[in-house]
Amino acid sequence: MKNKVRKTHLSLKHPKSLSFRRKPIQNQIPGKITYIGEGTLEDTVINVISYNEEKVLYHNECSVEKVLDLVIHQTQFKHWINFIGVHDVEKLSKLGSLLDIHPLVLEDIANTKQRPKLDEFEDYVFFALKMIYHDETDLLIKNHFGLVFNKSYIISFQQSHDLIFNSIRERIHNKVGRIRIRNTDYLFYALIDAVVDNYYNLLETIEEKIQDLEERIIQDANKTSTSEIQLLKREILSIRKAVFPAKELINKLHISKHRLYDKSTKAYIADLYDHILQVTENIDIYREIVWGLMDMYMSSLSIKMNEVMKVLTIMSTIFIPLTFLAGIYGMNFDYMPELKMKSGYFIVWGVMLLMTALLILYFRKKKWF
Repeated sequence: MKNKVRKTHLSLKHPKSLSFRRKPIQNQIPGKITYIGEGTLEDTVINVISYNEEKVLYHNECSVEKVLDLVIHQTQFKHWINFIGVHDVEKLSKLGSLLDIHPLVLEDIANTKQRPKLDEFEDYVFFALKMIYHDETDLLIKNHFGLVFNKSYIISFQQSHDLIFNSIRERIHNKVGRIRIRNTDYLFYALIDAVVDNYYNLLETIEEKIQDLEERIIQDANKTSTSEIQLLKREILSIRKAVFPAKELINKLHISKHRLYDKSTKAYIADLYDHILQVTENIDIYREIVWGLMDMYMSSLSIKMNEVMKVLTIMSTIFIPLTFLAGIYGMNFDYMPELKMKSGYFIVWGVMLLMTALLILYFRKKKWF
């Protein structure tokens, strides 16, 4: 789904379209579910994967009533309910009402501008964060992602379809890893870990962009522009804004004593915290590098200008004495003894060429060119 970063990219390409007006998000009734985000034409879909150690069942395009029936009657399974399309507030509200999810949680799920958040209730836990990736046109996309889990099921709320969780679906289907034999808290960890691991792919793309810009600036600053550097800077700031709050929340998960977390899962959450910590450190490093790219760009242009000025200065220095001699012998006096000399013309040319050669040798010795 396209977001504010796409608008920033278009604004930098077409400055006339730049607009600073924003839709106000205010005076909302607390607990009222209102979709806040980009418009979409995608239909809302609910897919359920019911699994245990021996078996996996797939229920695609389920109704809300079907989801409730699975949760109530198929208690021998753990259920991963994937709700795709949080813009459908009616279906979202109905699902929340049937599964007894707090209205404030549903409000945060429907608000795609919501920053990463962790809420722990007595019977379930809610976690929200951002799924960030580049689309096929290399634009930065930020999708809102929410998780609600208890002992018997976990619900993932997404703005649109994804490819990030395909590996987890394969692990469940092929019984690879620990998901099939562990409780829902492990799947909760695995989903968050998949999002965090995708941040590494995102940072690799950012690193490649930085290296490309850096090489072009070093080789020829005229091959790039300040708008490219500014766009990359905004991308990194946008990523930082989305990722940094998640670091604190994952640390809270690690130290939390909520009964839904098994002690064995805490070790994996500690490892997850190490990953998000590394991601945030890399973001800060890249931010500093990009801020330095602008200085490098301006310095490269300044060096280019200095080279041009140096060449012009050398040429001027060579022609100043020649102009002086030409001016002397261009004066209209009747009594200039050199004018009567048969070889005077050639002598003047010889003096001028000798002065030019001596000046060039002097500049070469000083390594001015």
